Amino acid sequence: MTVSMTQRIPAAAAASDPLFLEGPRRVVDAQIGPRRAGAIYQNVDGAFEVLALVRDPEQARALLRRRSAQWAVIVRDVLRPDSQPVAVGSVWTTSDHLVREADTQASAGQACRDCDGKRGRMVDTSGDGVTRQTWKSCTTCDGTGQAR
Repeated sequence: MTVSMTQRIPAAAAASDPLFLEGPRRVVDAQIGPRRAGAIYQNVDGAFEVLALVRDPEQARALLRRRSAQWAVIVRDVLRPDSQPVAVGSVWTTSDHLVREADTQASAGQACRDCDGKRGRMVDTSGDGVTRQTWKSCTTCDGTGQAR
């Protein structure tokens, strides 16, 4: 006697359901907090200017080298003159304080076509077992993220 065990797997209709996606979007927004390009925030680690906000999970995972990353913030420590941009994925907490809000006028303009409004990009020059990633400001928009 042969028993056939077939089970129907429902189509992934939830992926296109806007209400289904609203919850995770709100969680990510809360984790990022008010950190938008141009904002400056301070915590026990220093004071940081937000250069770019990366919401693409694949890019965030590559920048942070974490499989679970959904977003990343590229910041520069404004208290150190020799500071280099770095990607961070720390969640916004009550110990973070907003020093300067992001420029709302800048976000209302058109994004630069070369950097897609991200003000630049991370360049990976890793080799020989050494990981090297540096921030390269966009030369087209002079690192503003805005079209000229």
